[in-house]
Amino acid sequence: MSSRDEIIQNEGSQIKGEYRIDEMVDQIYDEETMSMDDGSELLADGLTEEEKERILNLALRKIGKHPEQVENERTVFVQGRPDKAGGRRRRILVAALVAVFAFATTAFAAEVFQWDVRISEFFGISDQDGGELTGGGMNVGVSTENKGVTVKAVQAIGDGTNLYILFDVTAPEGQVISYPDASFEMIRLRIGELGGLDGPTGMGYGCTMLEDDNDKDNKATFLLSMEADKKINNKKINIEFENLRHYITGSGEMITDVPGKWELEWKLDYEDISTKFTIGKELAVNGKTIDVDSISISPIALNIRMSGGYFRELDAAPRTPGEGEPVQITAITMKDGTVLTQQDALSWGCSTRDSESVINMQMKKLLDTDQIRSVTLNDTEFLLPQPQEQ
Repeated sequence: MSSRDEIIQNEGSQIKGEYRIDEMVDQIYDEETMSMDDGSELLADGLTEEEKERILNLALRKIGKHPEQVENERTVFVQGRPDKAGGRRRRILVAALVAVFAFATTAFAAEVFQWDVRISEFFGISDQDGGELTGGGMNVGVSTENKGVTVKAVQAIGDGTNLYILFDVTAPEGQVISYPDASFEMIRLRIGELGGLDGPTGMGYGCTMLEDDNDKDNKATFLLSMEADKKINNKKINIEFENLRHYITGSGEMITDVPGKWELEWKLDYEDISTKFTIGKELAVNGKTIDVDSISISPIALNIRMSGGYFRELDAAPRTPGEGEPVQITAITMKDGTVLTQQDALSWGCSTRDSESVINMQMKKLLDTDQIRSVTLNDTEFLLPQPQEQ
């Protein structure tokens, strides 16, 4: 039960791409890299240092390497042209530099990720934050039209179990979509593998209309937020909107403006930017003992995983209307002493299935994950240990 509504890359192409990059390396290596110290000559004029770093990191990811994995390769390379024994290292770095060159000087530059200003303003993303968050974002660009209304998924930001999606909705000329009264009567969301939609079943989600410069025109921006009890990145997502409507203030009446359905589907192709901490400690709840297994934290949310026979009992028992969850995140304490509470959260939900329970709490503003000292569940504080690999 849940406190909210229950709701590949092609290997052949990848090999082909690697061969193509290697071919490019062989062709330009002698001409372009003989006198190069650090590869900066391959970057287009006018790029800032931040843009250069972002482009390089994106290029490295596209050839299956993370920046820290090529530090040794970079050191070897700048000391001079390696011999045949060092050819593999040369090819990795030069392939990345070739990719940088392509991104900076050709149409591939369009693939360099930039945050939509509406998401930046909503989360308070700074230029520095933006670079660190890039892996958790994706441009979607999927749209559908019905009865003159177009619904377009613009951009998404997420981690392993939490997701925000920005939507543009455009009605026919003359049809007003007024803030904050407009909404869809029904939204259905499913997530699953690429061959189907049998993924996470414990989810909560909601959709909010964002304020814009003109609340009396035919355009609107919506932000959908969701949390799940299982991994969602690299899954397929299907969202169906039904009946565009508006609320009449003071009367409580909902008026349907455009009846119909709008369905979108795409792959959530972004990285899990959360850091996982293994806790492995007990927590006393209502005279019972549960295990706090792990805490995962990203700049946008917290994910707490717990287990124990108490949850099996809780899951089987009928719930009292209005009854709160037995385990809640009551505080996030920063290293400087700042304490964040549920008042600083945009939403939170709990999903319990058999002997396992998951809490997701999404934040109103970005978290500096490196500066979090502890997380408090009910009245018990859990200091964060060293992070582990996801």
